[in-house]
Amino acid sequence: MREIDYVTMQDGMRVAYICYRPRSDRHPTVFLYSPYEASATRFEIAKPFLDAGYAFVGANFPATGCSEGVLETWFDRKEGIYGAEVVEWIANQPWSNGDVGMIGNSSAASVQMWVAAEQPPHLRAIVGAGMFDAYEWIYQGGMLQVYCLKWAFTSQFVDQASGVSDRIKAGDTECSAIRGSDRQLVKRSFYDEIRKHPLNDEWWDSIYLAREEVAGKIQVPTMLIGAWQDRYAVRESARVMTQLMPNVEHKRLVLIDGDHSGTGALGFQAPRLVNDERMKFLDRWVKGINNGAEEEPAVTVYWEAWEPDGDPKKQVAGWVTHHKAWPEPTVERRRYYLTVDARILPDKPGASLYDGQRAYLYPTGAELYGTNEQFSAKPYQQGVLNYRTDVAVSDMTLLGSPQVTLYLSIDDGDDTDLELTLKDVGPDGNVLFLQSGQLRASLRAIDEQRTSSDEIVHLFRKREKLEPGCIYDIRMSISPIGHVVRKGHCLELTVGAPNPIIKQSIGSFPIGSASINRVYHSEKYPSSIVLPVVPGAKAEAPAPERGIQRAKPCRKETEFEPGGLPTG
Repeated sequence: MREIDYVTMQDGMRVAYICYRPRSDRHPTVFLYSPYEASATRFEIAKPFLDAGYAFVGANFPATGCSEGVLETWFDRKEGIYGAEVVEWIANQPWSNGDVGMIGNSSAASVQMWVAAEQPPHLRAIVGAGMFDAYEWIYQGGMLQVYCLKWAFTSQFVDQASGVSDRIKAGDTECSAIRGSDRQLVKRSFYDEIRKHPLNDEWWDSIYLAREEVAGKIQVPTMLIGAWQDRYAVRESARVMTQLMPNVEHKRLVLIDGDHSGTGALGFQAPRLVNDERMKFLDRWVKGINNGAEEEPAVTVYWEAWEPDGDPKKQVAGWVTHHKAWPEPTVERRRYYLTVDARILPDKPGASLYDGQRAYLYPTGAELYGTNEQFSAKPYQQGVLNYRTDVAVSDMTLLGSPQVTLYLSIDDGDDTDLELTLKDVGPDGNVLFLQSGQLRASLRAIDEQRTSSDEIVHLFRKREKLEPGCIYDIRMSISPIGHVVRKGHCLELTVGAPNPIIKQSIGSFPIGSASINRVYHSEKYPSSIVLPVVPGAKAEAPAPERGIQRAKPCRKETEFEPGGLPTG
């Protein structure tokens, strides 16, 4: 049966919810909590959980949808307080057996951190996919992502309206009076706030999840699901699990190829492998079934996952590996050097023909990696620098975050933006996008406390402008990746500029002036890339057809183009 109603919080405000449940008996409950359409969740979203023996509750954050509440701005602790109260309300209903687990993607994943930090007694487990967080999500690499600006606007003014409309159509007679009243108020819109805070200041600290006051207080079993091409979310999921959950005994990290919206989807759009992992975890820790989940290693990696016929329910992977920890302890971080003749070599440059500099015209070259159609438009070659490894004589398995050091100068202006892309090039000329990384050069200062062997983390607290002609040491990480560069293939690194055209939620306006940017390659200025290599690991299945995997577009190239401007 379906129930649409409100639950009253301790401060007198009411949270809108929808509940689907069997007509008899008491059941464990799955709880979806978000700012979008959760309190008007469609039956097809709830059905798989009902079929698995759960009741289902969807509720909106305070001051979103039809929920009452007064917030300073989104991602306020009050979202966690209200969510914890809803958990306890669920546990005390006559149709509930008292066991509650949370699910959700994106915002509905991040808020689980806030709820679990309140430690409601009847919360048994949380499962979050595509979890993002604060500054580094909106300002990736210190650059405001225009897609995130669009998200903030539509989330507040469009997506909520859709959920409200559906709820009213379903019979809610109170929502119209709540909307726009003094019982539903966000004092400062998130859309406006993010533009007021271009640096990672105290305001961002106040809504940051990856800290002891939030993630560090979680105690319930936790599963985090990250898609490799959901760049920031996969970085944050790995960071939170490995560094900030000391009190969580049973924690899992699931990593897989995919994008932000698809990997964490619910209902009929839920990808099979992800859904199976989610259900098994819920069954163990919410339903209490002894299915062996607690015996599984902490990290599961699905390699080369894809969806035959575009059907998420048919999702398959080439193979799967399990790991005791993240980063994988056996990973060797191998440094390769970028050379003046556009190669990536294991030998450090000396006084040889590999010394020198390469130049490109900034900001004219950008890789568009959102779709196969976008990716087919190669970047303007004089606006990028391309580097390639030699052809691999055996499989090279990458698992972790590549790190890049560039010795860089500009000839005009006081800043520049870097966007790096990593690609796999096959012997047939097929170029497959793997991963990217972004950094504004003036925000290059490193957070030494949070930086680890696997990841370079930046402070983003203060701008340090560049002076034309000076050479700067720029260190940055490319987001984590799991990929096998097969025998006969090459790995290609491209140095270029960002572009406001949105590709997989990435898109920003390049800063600074038109400039001739130079990258240096010498014994004194050894530009390099560190690759996280699993020694001895090889591909365990044939590669899927290129261009059919989520968020991994492909194009054909007849020959290698080094790119850049002549410097002779």
